[in-house]
Amino acid sequence: MKKDSSKHRKKKRPQKVEQQTPKQAPKPKRTYPTKGNVYHFDPAYGQGRGETSKRDFQPKREDERPRKRKRRIRVSRVLPMFVFIIIALYLFGQIITMAAKNSDVNVETVGHGGIDTPERYTGLIVRSEQVVRSNRGGQPFYQFSEGDYVSKNAVVCTVKDTNSTNDIESALDKLDKDILKSQKSRSDLSAFSEDIARIEENIRRVVESYAGKSMKTNASYLYDMKEQVQAFMGQRNEIWLTENVGSLSQLTEEKSQYEQKLAQNQSTIRAQESGVISLSYDGLEETLTPETLDGITKGQIGDSKTTFISKAKAVSEGDPLFKIVSSNKWYIAAFLPNSATVNWSKGENKILNLQLEEEVVQVNVKIQSVEIGEKETKVVFSTYEQMEPFINKRVLEFYLDGVAIEGLKVPNDAIVEKSLISIPKECITESLGNKGVLLVNGSNTKFLAVSIVSYDDVNYYIDQNGELKRGDVILQGTGESATHYTVSNLVPRTGVYVANSSMAKFVTIDILDQNQEYAIIRSGTNYGLQAYDLIVSDAKNIKEGQSLY
Repeated sequence: MKKDSSKHRKKKRPQKVEQQTPKQAPKPKRTYPTKGNVYHFDPAYGQGRGETSKRDFQPKREDERPRKRKRRIRVSRVLPMFVFIIIALYLFGQIITMAAKNSDVNVETVGHGGIDTPERYTGLIVRSEQVVRSNRGGQPFYQFSEGDYVSKNAVVCTVKDTNSTNDIESALDKLDKDILKSQKSRSDLSAFSEDIARIEENIRRVVESYAGKSMKTNASYLYDMKEQVQAFMGQRNEIWLTENVGSLSQLTEEKSQYEQKLAQNQSTIRAQESGVISLSYDGLEETLTPETLDGITKGQIGDSKTTFISKAKAVSEGDPLFKIVSSNKWYIAAFLPNSATVNWSKGENKILNLQLEEEVVQVNVKIQSVEIGEKETKVVFSTYEQMEPFINKRVLEFYLDGVAIEGLKVPNDAIVEKSLISIPKECITESLGNKGVLLVNGSNTKFLAVSIVSYDDVNYYIDQNGELKRGDVILQGTGESATHYTVSNLVPRTGVYVANSSMAKFVTIDILDQNQEYAIIRSGTNYGLQAYDLIVSDAKNIKEGQSLY
């Protein structure tokens, strides 16, 4: 058989070709980025194959990350920090605003404390004193002033009838000048020539001793020189005027006549005893004496009316001219509680604090006498100290060693007075835990809550800045016995502003004692001040309802 014979060639069946679908690309596995690799989506994947694009993550190095991604990461870090700074600046601004707004409102915490406020008593001053009166009408001329010490028989003042004495004194003055002129021209001075020479030498020495002093430093020495020279000249003139000289007999006789006329028109008032001059009186000088101390009663210890004497005012016959306090030992009579004089006895030494205007004068005293009564003890003190400052006083205030009063201590500047509405206790009712009143409106009533500031056994005191007003009609009592009560009473109450919250709240206080700076307040009251409360320390800077924070 031939190889290429077609007959014997076995035909091959055409093989059935199966249509093959394109092989699908394997679905990429989900992978996670590892350190140093970033998987990136390739948008060209699957294009030209009739398929939709699929995500293809391929690893890339860290330095191949897109810039947009870097910017997004930076923004995500900066944004929280920016918000934090904004909030911090806002809070800081609020704090500064609040501090500036309330810089004039000072608050402080109330605490327990005490002040030394001793009990004050009233004393009656008793002295050895005598009022000297004028024996004629006229104008007084004083040689001493208030508080000066005078000796016995010293001329304190002269009362003159100036209508007559002025002409007489002018004539006497002219006569004295004529006599002095004649005496200076005389050369036959015998008995007093040495005295005159000595006095004139003294005058010369005084002038020379002051001549070398400079006026640039102090000119007060001129007044000293003037006084000394005038004193010596007065001695010299006295010698000349009193010398009995025949050639001057006419002038001397004429002078004597004028002096007699002058004596008839004036009176010389002398001190009957030595002592201290006072130009005041109260009419009790003869009643209250050291000899009448035992008879002093409590009714005599009161306000006395002191009359002051004017040097420039003319007097009538019998008018007081001055008073002489003849002893520096003086007395204070007082009635003290028995509790303040326990175990006191005559002869003991004590210290009294005497009130003199705005200052306190401390003196050592001795108990002169003690008389114990049912509730009070009459005590008479004696002392030799500080008589002059009280020479014009009859009544004085004094205190002993004080006892400290304790309680809540607040500054006086925090205390204010406020008017509150006063209503009877029967007007207050309660609803849902709130206290209030039943406000009458025609035939209907309405419950109105009120802010109770304080109360006592009879009344409640309401803040008048609330809804309850003067003129409102409320019910007093309950049931059929209830009556209408018209709100009208306003009463002043002392209190402070409490600053425990953002609003200043007025609370009443009960002052136990007080000094110039602080007050002691009773604690433990239901509506009053409590320990550790914050209060406005200077109430003048607070207005009603003012916000503190």
